[in-house]
Order: sequence, then structure tokens, then C-alpha cells
Amino acid sequence: MGMNKALLDFGGKPLIAVLVDRIRPLTNQILISSNDSSCYEFLDLPVIADRFRGHGPLAGLHSAMHWNKCMLYMVLACDLPNLQLPLLRKLALLAEGYDAAIPRTSDGVAHPLCAVYSRTCLPALEDSLLKGTNRVLTVLESSLSIRWVDPQEGQFKDADLANINTPEDLQRLKGPASLKHKPKLNM
Repeated sequence: MGMNKALLDFGGKPLIAVLVDRIRPLTNQILISSNDSSCYEFLDLPVIADRFRGHGPLAGLHSAMHWNKCMLYMVLACDLPNLQLPLLRKLALLAEGYDAAIPRTSDGVAHPLCAVYSRTCLPALEDSLLKGTNRVLTVLESSLSIRWVDPQEGQFKDADLANINTPEDLQRLKGPASLKHKPKLNM
């Protein structure tokens, strides 16, 4: 995208604010994983920097687990505008007895950045980061118990997990009305 996707305008709000509003009914413990807290001051939420910088989302989850000692962590990428509460509720329920509950679209693609993780993942995350392994699925598939959740069981559609990687994705996910106006991409 060439800019911070979390700050893209989506219906008059930064995309990350849309997601925060969407998950507020589930929890009052919302953390933002970022190494640049100044971007998110408007949210008035804790911004947690990575303890292992340069290791991507895996480092963000690891740092969140060190900052807030919960039993479950709901991880959401900042660019999932169609995400719905029924899926998130279902993932939280299905995570019981597993290290993680992760949705897969009907084509089998896993979405580890829209998932629920148990605190039991922490040792494996830390071990992987110390070894230089950054890819979330590599860590999960190698040593953890995963509950894979398909669309029927998770009560979601593949489109609910669509993310924004290009300006065209942004326009498509905003809907037909957005095609009339080019989005303002301010940095």
C-alpha cells in the first residue's frame, strides 16, 4: 500500500478504529502492537512495542503476552474491515483445550492474524524468536495444538477475512460507492 494500512480511511474513520470498535463488545483489554506509538495516540489504548524488533507479527504476539498476562489473546491484523463478531466469539470458544484457534477460508488458506491464542503458546513463540523463526504458521504447525476452523464451523464467509494489500482492495472492500471517488492516501 505504501503507507500504514491501519490508518487508511474506511467509512470516515481510520481502519484500526473500525476494528477497535468492532471488538469492544468482546473485551475491554485491547492492545495495539506497534513500534510507533505516536500513530495510535488517538485510540487511547496501550501500544506495545516488540521485544524482538524486526520479527513481525510473531514478535507482536510475544510482546503482548509479556505485557498482559491473560489466558487467551485475540490477534487481529489491522486490515480486516469485514471481520464480524460471530467469528471472533466462535474462535474464543473453540480455542479451549488448544494452543490456538485459527480460521481457514474454504480454499484452505489459514489466517493466523485473525485468531485466538492461548498463553500456552508463549514458550514456543519465545523459542522460535530466539532461533530467528519469524513466520507464525511455521511456529504453530511445528509444535502447537491448533484448532483449524472452517467457514461453516466458524460461522463466517471467506470475504469476512479479506484484507487490504492494494488500493484496489481498499476500493473493493469499501463497496461500489467507493469506486466513484479515489481514496485519499495521506501519510
